[in-house]
Amino acid sequence: MKFYRLILFSFIILQSCATMISGTTQTVKVTSEPEGAKIYVNNKDIHATTPAEIRIKRKVRPTNRNDKNQYNYTLKKEGYNNVTVTDFAERNPAVWINFVFFYLTPITLPIDFISGAANKYSPRIHADLYKSKTDTIVKKEIVYVQNAKVKGNYVFEKKSDVDKNIPVVPSKYDNRFALIIGNEDYSTYQTDLSNEVNVEFARNDASAFKEYAINTLGIPQENILFLLDATSAQMQRAITKTNLILKNTKGQAELFVYYAGHGLPDEQTKEPYLIPVDVSGKYVTEGISLKEMYKKLTMYPSKRVTVFIDACFSGGARNQGLLAARGVKVVPKEAPLKGNLVVFTAGSGEQSSLPYIQKEHGFFTYFLLKEIQTTGGQISYKELADYITNKVSLKSVLVNDKEQNPKVNVSSSCQDSWGEWRLIE
Repeated sequence: MKFYRLILFSFIILQSCATMISGTTQTVKVTSEPEGAKIYVNNKDIHATTPAEIRIKRKVRPTNRNDKNQYNYTLKKEGYNNVTVTDFAERNPAVWINFVFFYLTPITLPIDFISGAANKYSPRIHADLYKSKTDTIVKKEIVYVQNAKVKGNYVFEKKSDVDKNIPVVPSKYDNRFALIIGNEDYSTYQTDLSNEVNVEFARNDASAFKEYAINTLGIPQENILFLLDATSAQMQRAITKTNLILKNTKGQAELFVYYAGHGLPDEQTKEPYLIPVDVSGKYVTEGISLKEMYKKLTMYPSKRVTVFIDACFSGGARNQGLLAARGVKVVPKEAPLKGNLVVFTAGSGEQSSLPYIQKEHGFFTYFLLKEIQTTGGQISYKELADYITNKVSLKSVLVNDKEQNPKVNVSSSCQDSWGEWRLIE
């Protein structure tokens, strides 16, 4: 009888793919500049110095030093500041294989979650140490996005200067929320399209904005809806959920919406649309109507709604479909805005929203983040608008030989006050 129990147990374990393939522990390489920093994991001295490869458990219980499935790596070196790098678990892709076996052996899927093998952490943690008396909190240098919405394993590698040294506010604002979307990979979802139609660096744009939303804007991570390469259904559900959040916060919410990706107008009505990755330029009206989205965002009272759009709506002839420069030659219609709504857009009229290849971001997003980084978020909306407009207008000509003039649209109800609004009050 014991022999048969052993056979049954072995069969179950073998069916638990993440447990079998990845195990319940993981190796992490911890490095610093300069080297020789002592490593503390969740406030525990592990008696190792950088560079070092350490072994961590995939399942982490919450304590007064860390949340569930969270690692805090604190690096200490005499004469330098202490730096804490926070790493949250992502989903281990091996666990999805269990969905195939789940119907055959229902116990297999839970085993991966019970054992912790369903979790995956960043394989490399790095921090730059500076001579300072104050502690610095930063996010992990490499953010892995293991997401069923993203085909393939997208990796946000922080290469640009705006991706690093992100200012951190000491507190969180419970009534701040964000909807962040980065649509880059259209060709994977539409097989008749070439790679040239993809929106270069849109996923970097959204990923970086999320980092600023958490660290500098003080938005709790659980208050953020984050989508990469989102389909029409996913975008619609996210907008509907945002609408319900505004409804149930009873006028106390501050909402930030960020979108990078394709935008196109309906050729007939000239109404602008955000284009999900599974919507063709031939069928623009299957996308997300900006007019309808703004209506949902202002249906219920709020303190303010701020929208950043790194896309343009200058067109897309039906026989050309989507273009990598995010638009062509139709001037979109501008609908009047309602509520406490301010919209920052990347370009005007028939202009394209261009990439800043050297920085691996969109031009608009790069300078938006740059000014937030420089000021630590201590800036008025008018000052932010002036900076973005001046920088993008000049740099796009110098770098891309094309004009790109960002624009700000404001609802009538806050026409006289929006310029004094501040990112951080």
